[in-house]
Amino acid sequence: MNLPLLFARRYLLAKRSRNAVNIITAISIAVVAVVTAAMVVVLSTLNGISALVDTLYSPFDQDITITPAEGKTFPRDSLDLAAIRALPGVRRTSWVIEENVLLRSGGDQAVATMKAVEPQYLAMSCMADHLYAGEARLDDGHGPVVILGAALKDGLHVPLDDGVLQPLEVGALLRGKKIANLSNSAFRLEHVAVAGAFTINLEFDQQYMLAPIGWAAGLLHYGQEVNALEVQAASGTDTDRLKRDVERVIGRSFTVKTRHQKNALMYATNANEKWFTFAVLAFIGLIGAFNIIASLTLMMIEKRDDMRTLGGMGVTAGFIRRVFFAEGMLIVVVGTVLGLAIGLGLCALQVWTGVIRLEGSVVESYPVKVMWGDLLLIFIAVMAIGTLAAGVPLRSLSRRYLEPGA
Repeated sequence: MNLPLLFARRYLLAKRSRNAVNIITAISIAVVAVVTAAMVVVLSTLNGISALVDTLYSPFDQDITITPAEGKTFPRDSLDLAAIRALPGVRRTSWVIEENVLLRSGGDQAVATMKAVEPQYLAMSCMADHLYAGEARLDDGHGPVVILGAALKDGLHVPLDDGVLQPLEVGALLRGKKIANLSNSAFRLEHVAVAGAFTINLEFDQQYMLAPIGWAAGLLHYGQEVNALEVQAASGTDTDRLKRDVERVIGRSFTVKTRHQKNALMYATNANEKWFTFAVLAFIGLIGAFNIIASLTLMMIEKRDDMRTLGGMGVTAGFIRRVFFAEGMLIVVVGTVLGLAIGLGLCALQVWTGVIRLEGSVVESYPVKVMWGDLLLIFIAVMAIGTLAAGVPLRSLSRRYLEPGA
């Protein structure tokens, strides 16, 4: 039997002669619980925001993007597409052309980024789930059609499915022409109907137009050249491993990036924000741990006579210190478990009810995502802080209040 733990447990649950001891102990447990719950809620919210950002970028940035190591374009036959599609984990692929174009409808005009893709790209990006109006298609049976970002479409006041009375004019700079010598002959204009409008996030809604790759290649004089090959991975695939497999197949003439690598700054910023917030909350927990020192101090004062009696019976000073160390750790454990339960309860409440709303956002309520690795890290951090608070000052406190002559 662990006698120090037995004594500590009895002291934690027993009634005290001084009510202040009970109050300080309750405050110590409450502080540990509040800090722990705050860590769970804040980190889970940041995880939810990171997951939301990832979903907002994933429709346009596929899991793997292959671009030329040098230059801007490359011939399609320079990549072994069959070998790439045969790799485990590859679900779909699409050739991509991406260029800036001038859009005009009536008296309105705008500069946009045209992303020309193959028809299967619409399924790769789940475009039907992001439609604001119209249909997700690149051909209406009479010819090519395009899909605009919702803000871009509204700014141009272009109607849907009108390729005759008010079609969308798309102008592109001819390859080989210099911007310094712009003239009407430097541009090629095409008229096209708009099949639909999508809404993903403000950046994409204001900037992008999806177009069929064959029509875009003719507009830009690309022939069989493209800017990239985008690869959608099967669900559950390790994209870093898939990237290495693709690099082994295509050689060093191309650059392969995952979606996280393409948006490295954004993901790094989110991660840094998460760990900075964790460090701040841990520091607050360290400050709050001084309540444990106060609780142990009052406990020693109250139990001074009991400890001296035990000392007279041959109990060592080390045993007595272990009793009060166990007392401090019980306060930490109770507060940590209670805080984890409260934090998980609040996260579950937000997930199930969406009680905290986000008006005018892409989602109706604050996103929350609990990660078990975060819970383990929180438990370890709070226990370390509690161990530090209970153990470091214990020797000096016991010498002051428990040793003979104190």
